[in-house]
Amino acid sequence: MKYLLQFLLLMIFVLLGEAVYAIVPLPIPSSIWGLLLLLTALLTGIVKQSQIENIANMFFVILPILFVAPAVGVLEVFGDIAEVWPAMLAVVVITYLAAMASTGWLAEVMVRIKDASVRRRGKK
Repeated sequence: MKYLLQFLLLMIFVLLGEAVYAIVPLPIPSSIWGLLLLLTALLTGIVKQSQIENIANMFFVILPILFVAPAVGVLEVFGDIAEVWPAMLAVVVITYLAAMASTGWLAEVMVRIKDASVRRRGKK
């Protein structure tokens, strides 16, 4: 029952994302709107992490399965992309490395901000 309620809560944000997408005239997908709304709800405390933690962990466990269909799709069209696959591979590797570097940098910045905040609280 716990998983069902947590899944329902996530689906509410999916539905809200669809509603925002229908109302706001920006080319932002509804899934991104839903994630932004969920992030806002988590940051403001409207939704607690514990309210979605179990279902989120379950989704992380099954995440690799979700990549099987796209991988099969790429294999089906490989003949069409055979001549450009080195360029596509280069783009994938470069963007992967850029994402890893920016994620690491952002994590480092956040740790520094947290450490500075802890030091300021300790001096008060």
